[in-house]
Amino acid sequence: MHHYASQLVDLLLVLVAAWMVPATIFVIYAYFARLKNPVSESVFGRVVIISLFIITTSIWLPIILTAIVLSLIGHLWFRFRGQLRK
Repeated sequence: MHHYASQLVDLLLVLVAAWMVPATIFVIYAYFARLKNPVSESVFGRVVIISLFIITTSIWLPIILTAIVLSLIGHLWFRFRGQLRK
C-alpha cells in the first residue's frame, strides 16, 4: 500500500511541476506586457489559475475535509461526554 501512496505523491509532484512551466511563461509574459491585472486581462491567465486549482484539488481538498471531519468528531465527542457527566 505504501508503494501506491508514493506513486501518487510522485504523480502529483510531476503534475505541479508540469503546471509550473506555463505558469512561469505566463508570469514573464504578464511582466513584459505590463498587465496590471494579468488574470482578468488575459484568457491564458484564467486558464493557468483554473488548471492550478484543478491540479492541486487532490492535495488541499482531503486536508480541508479531514479537518472538518475531525472538528465535527471532537465537537460531538465533547457534547456526548458532557451529557454523560450530568
